[in-house]
Amino acid sequence: MILSIDIRATTILARIWKWLLFHSFFVVTVYFLMKYLHVNISMATIISMIGIVLSILMGFRISSAYDRWWEARKIWGAVVNDSRTLARQLITFTSTAAIDPVHLQGMVHRHIAFVYAMAGRLRHQNTTEQIKPFVFEDEWHSLANRGHQPNLLLLHNLYAFKKMEADGLVSNFEFLALDGTMQRLTDSLGAAERIKNTPFPVPYSYFTSFLVHVFATMLPFGIIEVFGYIAIPIAISVIFIFLTIEQIAIEIQDPFANKENDIPVTAISQAIEIDLKEMLGDRDLPQKDNAKNGVLM
Repeated sequence: MILSIDIRATTILARIWKWLLFHSFFVVTVYFLMKYLHVNISMATIISMIGIVLSILMGFRISSAYDRWWEARKIWGAVVNDSRTLARQLITFTSTAAIDPVHLQGMVHRHIAFVYAMAGRLRHQNTTEQIKPFVFEDEWHSLANRGHQPNLLLLHNLYAFKKMEADGLVSNFEFLALDGTMQRLTDSLGAAERIKNTPFPVPYSYFTSFLVHVFATMLPFGIIEVFGYIAIPIAISVIFIFLTIEQIAIEIQDPFANKENDIPVTAISQAIEIDLKEMLGDRDLPQKDNAKNGVLM
């Protein structure tokens, strides 16, 4: 996720410069054809109508992309809250019970492993080595070659909660509260996977981009006759605006693509690890990663 407000124009140009160069060359070519070869093609009225319709369509396009991005951020906000709730429940529910501190720490650390595994799964990254310090060695070996590690980590923790209830370390009411927290975490995992596994509608994305280029091609025929040579920078500026809006929508429509505009799931996972270890009284906390070049991943 980009944190710095010092966003240079070169960042956008790096993604759209080829199309911008093509359309700029086309605008200049049309200008010389109409000015010196007297090619008379006027589309002023049509261009005005298409521009209005395309502006509305582009508004819906970027709004739809942002809705996906914001929903993903809310999901991870819920994961943060439920992670703190789970750790608080485990610590307080067992505060008067004769529970082995290693067992308590193991459950909290297993949840930290879940958070990192969830982040890795959404970004198609292998987190087997990353979660190794947070689970018992035999458990790690059982998870190493499994397909859905986050789901299995939730299952293992629920088994641990059930055993605590059977051993009388927590009451039935407290177990149900823990189970409710696990259910919310499962819902968050599923919701994030839904966003990741459901691509932005291809026809919507494709035809919006197609119409932007059609409009850019027709634009010089609608304004050169009216504005003369001034139409060249005007047309290029308008085309740049539409290409930029389209590129922004492309950047944010997949919030887990491991790009600079993504939800910073790695940083969020690290923040959860620090919070939960702090709740356990651990003073050996990891160093929080800072944004690099204004980007937090």
